[in-house]
Amino acid sequence: MPARILLLETASRRCDVALIEGHRLVYELGSVDTKGFQHAEVLHVYLQQLLNETGCAISSLDAVAISAGPGSYTGLRIGAASAKGLVAPYDIPLIAYSSLHALAYAGMEVLGDSAHRATFWAAMDARRMEVYSALFDGEAKRLSPDAPQLLEDEPVLSSVPRDMLVYGVGDGVAKALSGFPGLQDLEIPYASARHGAMLALDSLSVGQLVDASTFSPNYLKAFRAGVPKLGLPKL
Repeated sequence: MPARILLLETASRRCDVALIEGHRLVYELGSVDTKGFQHAEVLHVYLQQLLNETGCAISSLDAVAISAGPGSYTGLRIGAASAKGLVAPYDIPLIAYSSLHALAYAGMEVLGDSAHRATFWAAMDARRMEVYSALFDGEAKRLSPDAPQLLEDEPVLSSVPRDMLVYGVGDGVAKALSGFPGLQDLEIPYASARHGAMLALDSLSVGQLVDASTFSPNYLKAFRAGVPKLGLPKL
């Protein structure tokens, strides 16, 4: 029987849930809030709707898989807490995969049959002139690790020839276009939950699981709270 996996995507401004059975997408639901992060308000609403519409019981899942970062500190934290709450009562395996790697699969989906000739640069906005980035080949095989990158110092990875055609995926790509003439933006700002399907299936097949009790998202850098803008006196 094909593996039944629940997928959660909360690493970006997109909040998305999906259910797969093997390679078949059974159900997907999500939305994007371009002005903020809606995960706390809508994630469990989407989860409940998925369960109601599919008739799926949490106890029947073979695994829960989460896009584990890098990305939004708030979104990742909410997604991780939700995933832990889902797997703990039934001792369901928990899978964590790279948010950047999921973006590479989103690029493959768009390019279709021509994807095997492509190189993908996945870049997620990390504010100012910084991104989280990684490079993947046309089959979404990793060519570099996930890492924070200052575009002012290095517009793209130094290992990429400047005349090579590279497809950019993620909401951090637009900031790098002026510094890398060969970069072509596929205009895929966010991965959806379904884009983690192959990563989840591959991890489950080889037993690459995470311990739900100790799991922490891959933030890549420490969280820094913003300065309040409430006109309060400085102490």
